[in-house]
Amino acid sequence: MPDENTPQLNLEEVVALEPDKLSDEQRSFLEENKANLTDEQLEKFGLTKDLNPDEIEPETRYPSKKEEKPPTGEDENGKDEDEIDPDDERTIVRVVNKQMEALKGRFAEVDRLKDETEVDAFLRDNKDYTKYRAIILKYMTHPAYKNIPVGHIATIVSAKDQQRLGAQKERDAQKKAKETQSGGSPVRKPSKEFNWSTATKEEFEAQKAKILGRQGI
Repeated sequence: MPDENTPQLNLEEVVALEPDKLSDEQRSFLEENKANLTDEQLEKFGLTKDLNPDEIEPETRYPSKKEEKPPTGEDENGKDEDEIDPDDERTIVRVVNKQMEALKGRFAEVDRLKDETEVDAFLRDNKDYTKYRAIILKYMTHPAYKNIPVGHIATIVSAKDQQRLGAQKERDAQKKAKETQSGGSPVRKPSKEFNWSTATKEEFEAQKAKILGRQGI
């Protein structure tokens, strides 16, 4: 139960303060009431509103269309006004199927050209993804990816390469940091140990002279 003597915080008064002047209590108060802050106030105090899934519409290539119920075609007595003779219906179905088969190839070609145009437009502004062009197009023809934007597909197909690049950059950064700590000079590897048992007489004398020279003898 809050202390009756503790002054109540006022949102208008707290947001008027500078961020570095806030107490821990005031920061907590702002966090609890951030839904009531303007975008400018959120930016001022480094806060972000919680995402509301109901306010987010997934990005797609094609806008969704509202489904409309087709007319029933029935009269006031419930009888189908457009009822067709079974023989006529079979004939119509055969004709329509034949025409659809003829059109199917044309539709596929139109879709292919449309996909290529969309991908090439994306690659003009994102040249790093050029090598993935064929893979992006293949994904776009798959029913599961048909309505996914090109940029999202490009991210999906390049994910593994991006992870490898990120890991390599991390290793390069660590290596550079180590070299900086050691004055920029690479770490010197220890010299290979001289094998006295297999050395020739000349190598033996040369190594002996080298050691004696270091010792000042």
